[in-house]
Amino acid sequence: MLIMQRLNLAAVDLNLLVVFDAIMAERSVTRAAECVRLTQPAVSHALSRLRTLFRDPLFVRTPAGMEPTPLALGLGPRIAAVLHEVGAILAPDQTFDPGTSDRIFSVGMSDYAASVFLPALARRIQQLAPGVTVVSRHTNHAEGIGLLDAGDAELVVGNFPDPPQRLQSELLFHEVFLCALRAGHPALAGTFDLDAYLRCSHLNVSLRGEPVGYVDRVLARSRRRRKVTLVAGHFLVAPDLVAATDLVATEPARVLSPAAGRLGLKLRDVPFRVPGFAVVQMWPRRLDTDRGHAWLRSQVKAAGTSA
Repeated sequence: MLIMQRLNLAAVDLNLLVVFDAIMAERSVTRAAECVRLTQPAVSHALSRLRTLFRDPLFVRTPAGMEPTPLALGLGPRIAAVLHEVGAILAPDQTFDPGTSDRIFSVGMSDYAASVFLPALARRIQQLAPGVTVVSRHTNHAEGIGLLDAGDAELVVGNFPDPPQRLQSELLFHEVFLCALRAGHPALAGTFDLDAYLRCSHLNVSLRGEPVGYVDRVLARSRRRRKVTLVAGHFLVAPDLVAATDLVATEPARVLSPAAGRLGLKLRDVPFRVPGFAVVQMWPRRLDTDRGHAWLRSQVKAAGTSA
């Protein structure tokens, strides 16, 4: 049986896997052909061989492009990992010199993660790797995994609970929540307890425009409800909105704290228990041994430590 498995593996043309990986990334036979520098008929022929090999259509033509089947989605990360490993075997001495590299890294971040990490990360890259470019792409916890799977980012940073096994992750820090109020807010005249909190009008940050968020779900467990009168789509506007109104914002500390001095905000502990969340960086396992990628991850981690 082992001999037969080896014979079957030997019979597979690795170029077919290269074509598969290109179609998965581009969702187009034409663009995949450009990527692998083959003619479109050659890529179409390779796709036909792949379909025969796996006994599955793999990619289905739709108005939006070549959509992968469930089997292809499952194979995608594994094939990419195989190709990366083969590349590492054939070029074991590949190095990464940040001082001379002109590599472009694509990183997915929410506006929260971008505000926390990008200033320190940009400063470090300017100092250590002036030729390196970082492209920050907007994402969130619901879309970050898809961004990696599509190849639109090679690293995402933020809150991503329970990442799938095909991805690797590293904890950067645990975030906590604080309340922010403008100086002179009526609620600051007495004790800022739960009753005072619930009497206030509140700001909720929701990337999807939802009036009920994480804090509201925590309150609902004790059958409490706050009055949300403004929903904003971006974390970074929260401090300015609080400074200009009598709204209370209950948001991550690393969003509120840096703006408190600039805007004269008053920060208070949340008067009930709101569990924090883990901030991680996450990437495809096939990039574990990529030295340039490992360097980028080390810089992201250092930027988070200084935040």
